[in-house]
Amino acid sequence: MTARDLAVSAAKSSVLWLRDERRLERLLARLAVDGERSRYSHRLLAPTATLSPWYDDQAFLATYEAVVDNTLVDIYRCWDLWAALAQVAEVPGDVLEVGVWRGGTGALMAERARRLGLDAEVILADTFRGVVNAGSEDPWYRGGEHSDTSVAIVEELLAGFPGVRHRIAEGMFPDDTGEELAGRSLRLVHIDVDVYDSAKATLNWAWPRLGVGGLVIFDDYGFYECEGVAALGAELMAAAGTVLRGITSLNGHLTLVKLSDEPLPTC
Repeated sequence: MTARDLAVSAAKSSVLWLRDERRLERLLARLAVDGERSRYSHRLLAPTATLSPWYDDQAFLATYEAVVDNTLVDIYRCWDLWAALAQVAEVPGDVLEVGVWRGGTGALMAERARRLGLDAEVILADTFRGVVNAGSEDPWYRGGEHSDTSVAIVEELLAGFPGVRHRIAEGMFPDDTGEELAGRSLRLVHIDVDVYDSAKATLNWAWPRLGVGGLVIFDDYGFYECEGVAALGAELMAAAGTVLRGITSLNGHLTLVKLSDEPLPTC
């Protein structure tokens, strides 16, 4: 038996041991996150599925390694964004990211769009002053979090990806920069703003411009501090109807699929 065979066997045995009799589930259930400021239940999760397709995609891995120091988004969610762009290849329009921080996921999506040959510009919208519009739905936020960024930092990262099409929209979105982008059609929207009011305002602006079959991906949905995004997600899922489908994942994303050109349900 080779060293690789031994490693695979050991990993498989560990997964099976943890899965058997729900050992891992019972262990993690004891590690409940303090819910004093949360309306939702939270537990540390460790799914025992092992499929990791990103390790078979060398283009993704190279791109991820180039952006990893400029993002707070883990490899699982970065892979979601990478894969999602292929899913909307036939939907016309641009890609919009609101909540850019240091540009990691924006650069990753721009590079993916280039490799796919998409006729799409990746629009990166941010105040570059940190979280804004924190309100009563966001008990963990006070405003200004994640302000350690700048347009220059993002431009420097994107300079390492020659040939990508991108545009930076600096300012409050959509209040300051929505008008200059009003004529755009969209195929994918990545909302990474952490708080309820900003997430909802972005969605309301983007939805009429999103093509049928297009995707809206909310980051932060599954994270303890981002109660507002979880609340918005719950409202959208309850009002889905024939307009959209909502898909949640254990890695912290909520994805909306646009099914028709009907108006977004009121929530």
